[in-house]
Amino acid sequence: MKNLLTSILLLTAFTVEAGTRMIIENEVIEGDSVEKSAEIVTFDERRARIDFVGTDKKITEQTPYIMTVDGGENWVMGDTAEDRFYCSKMQTEEFFKNIGGQLTGAMDFFNVKAESPTIKKVLEEPGPEMLGLKTTHLQIETNASAYARIFFIKFEYSAKITDDIWVATDIEMHPIRKKWINALTQSGNNLIDSMFADFTSNLSGAILKQQTVIDITDKRKKETKTQEVHTVITAVDEIQSNELDKVFEMPECEVMDDKEVQKKAKDLFSAGKIML
Repeated sequence: MKNLLTSILLLTAFTVEAGTRMIIENEVIEGDSVEKSAEIVTFDERRARIDFVGTDKKITEQTPYIMTVDGGENWVMGDTAEDRFYCSKMQTEEFFKNIGGQLTGAMDFFNVKAESPTIKKVLEEPGPEMLGLKTTHLQIETNASAYARIFFIKFEYSAKITDDIWVATDIEMHPIRKKWINALTQSGNNLIDSMFADFTSNLSGAILKQQTVIDITDKRKKETKTQEVHTVITAVDEIQSNELDKVFEMPECEVMDDKEVQKKAKDLFSAGKIML
């Protein structure tokens, strides 16, 4: 889960009797640096798993993952921490309420002032066929700003994010992803809740491809850093039920404490999966 900030993608509702496996390829560009990664997403009606693999697309016992087997009510996350690979579990709504509480506390402590982001859909048009599906091309623009005073020095930043998104015109978002996003928009932190609610209200279907340009400006230094993130589903295959059951075997996991919730949230955000 170590690739830099990407935005949404995931869990389309390709319906088959057994299950579905997708390969998603990511590319993060910042200056002359290009970082590539991939994910293997496996799901059926009630279960979903994302394995965060390298460009070789191989899953090992040490591959980080996130998984649910009960329709998104609870999740387990496997990762390496403190030199050991282990999994921990959490309840979806409580996870995001914990994140919201921690963020609110941190903003109060550092006296951070942030305006509610403005999010608008600036383009909607028919897109090309992808994976044999009709698509709609959306462009969504997000603008945000925040500042804080530390030792009498004012730190002020602004962000502009432009998302070009291609959604499957005739396929809805998967119910598990809907549940995750619903919990994300009820964290108790008004900034988080309004931002993700406004963004997802513009999504009319399952996302097949996304290209994001992120401009972060340090107003004090008058410097802007730009990052591009490209994400696309490159393959979709059917999985039979016997193989699917092996993928979703539940391990023995530990319960997350507040410190680990914070770490997992950062991991998901860095991997571009805070919205799954």
